[in-house]
Amino acid sequence: MERREVDLKLNEDCVRAVLLDVEEKYKFGDFLNLKDFEEGNSSMFSEEEIEYTIIRLEEAGFIIATIQWINGAPWHISVGSLTWQGHEFLDNVRDTKIWRETKEVASKAGSVSLSMLATIASSVITKSLGLN
Repeated sequence: MERREVDLKLNEDCVRAVLLDVEEKYKFGDFLNLKDFEEGNSSMFSEEEIEYTIIRLEEAGFIIATIQWINGAPWHISVGSLTWQGHEFLDNVRDTKIWRETKEVASKAGSVSLSMLATIASSVITKSLGLN
């Protein structure tokens, strides 16, 4: 099996795209595979980026996924549903305008975690509703 080079930097746009695809394509009781991400929100990202993002999202508890490894590399990945935490994050960043503003605010810090992105998105939403 040939090793592929993967950028080990989590792409927040890919995170959002994968979560949107899981929400849109998942049917209760089924699993999605990588082919299901080739069309839709995730289509602009490489297979390796999508794989890496799915692995990290499962690890963070945002999605339910099954990942089978061979020789330290993912061999088979199937994705079930979003978790409660995944739904909460996606609800905060779903709107394109909110997402754009969230990334703009986050860029001032350079690099931020997913939990910080959710917090920033929540602040942007609160501000847009005039609640602050």
